[in-house]
Amino acid sequence: MSMKETATGPRPIDTFIRIVLLGGLLAWCLMILAPFTSILVWAVILAVALYPFHVMLTRWMGGKRWLATTLLVVTGVVVVSVPGYFIGKSLVETVSIVREHVSMDDLHVPQLPAEWDQDTGLRKAIADRWPKNDGALAELVRDYTEEVRNAVTFLLVALGGFGAGTLMFIVSMIVSGFMLANAQAGGQAMERFLARAIGSGGPAMVALAASTIRNVAKGILGVALIQTAMLALGLFIGGVPAAGLLVVAGLMLAIVQVGVGPIAIGTIIYAWATMDTLPAILLTVWMLITTLSDNVLKPILLGRGSSVPTLVIFLGAIGGFILSGIVGLFTGAVVLSIGYQLMTAWVDEDAKESGASPAA
Repeated sequence: MSMKETATGPRPIDTFIRIVLLGGLLAWCLMILAPFTSILVWAVILAVALYPFHVMLTRWMGGKRWLATTLLVVTGVVVVSVPGYFIGKSLVETVSIVREHVSMDDLHVPQLPAEWDQDTGLRKAIADRWPKNDGALAELVRDYTEEVRNAVTFLLVALGGFGAGTLMFIVSMIVSGFMLANAQAGGQAMERFLARAIGSGGPAMVALAASTIRNVAKGILGVALIQTAMLALGLFIGGVPAAGLLVVAGLMLAIVQVGVGPIAIGTIIYAWATMDTLPAILLTVWMLITTLSDNVLKPILLGRGSSVPTLVIFLGAIGGFILSGIVGLFTGAVVLSIGYQLMTAWVDEDAKESGASPAA
């Protein structure tokens, strides 16, 4: 028996020193990984969500796991980077115009073309109600020029992170490829870690977390991305101004479960005010299809439905966006959903053991 151990085990001081050393090492590791937290979290989410498809693709390719992984990663990078280029280009143009107006000494309400006053129909109705430079709204804007400028500057900074967010998506996709290629070993390691940390319930927690990720990724994020892609298609083909900004706004609304309806309605109004009849009709029909598409997509992608409340998704997406920008929209919703599901499962398990009714 060691001189530092008593008859009943290690001395308290030895245990304390070990805990401090291990805690310090863990804290140091976390500090080193902190700059990559968003990338690693999103990579894990992608890997878990894409794992069933990766297994199917590997089977189709005769068991060539790395070939399937490469194809999946390349496809994902293309799917993210190509739309990201067009949206980013539109955002740069919009940001340049807004910055030009914000940098002026005096802000003014933008005025409609003069011919709208002589037009008939919707253009005339909008022109009659549009605030003139000497109107109350214009005066309000001028009275609060500094506040308006600060708000717009905050928006520009947030939009400026779109390029960094797109790059993070691409890097996360590449990292998720390495995770997919070693998925079985990684899953077993996580099960062993949780079994060591929380006991025999570790594998069940891993399965619940994976199920939650796939449900939220397909039923919430998947629907939001498809709807946003449909919205972007209509906006860019229709030549709607500030299309990139509207796409980002639509993506945010779709993830927080509001839907792209507000953007679609504004686009329809713009179409009938500025376009000929046929293009306006076509864009209107497409926007209506886009708005109502979630009624079809959610039953298909969500399956039996998600038990995560909408409020959890909403808070996760907004909190994630404030914390990590564009990528946080996705990771925040998923991480908070996982936390909610694990907490609910833990409370229900404790309730069952005590003989009480599980939480609803």
